[in-house]
Amino acid sequence: MVKYTTIRLSLKDKERLEKLSKLMGSKSLAETLRYVLDIAEREFDKYSRDISETDAEDADKYLYDEE
Repeated sequence: MVKYTTIRLSLKDKERLEKLSKLMGSKSLAETLRYVLDIAEREFDKYSRDISETDAEDADKYLYDEE
């Protein structure tokens, strides 16, 4: 059995989530939120891995694509 909780959002954030839900054709705001969290986690993982593998001495090359 799945447990649930209540979260508090500003009205503006709720409106943004509702708009996104309509654009995505989601059945519920919860489904939209799960999808957005999945995307955010993937992006965070991708960039945190890139940063951790970067040598600090090569920061200009990494940031500005300079040789």
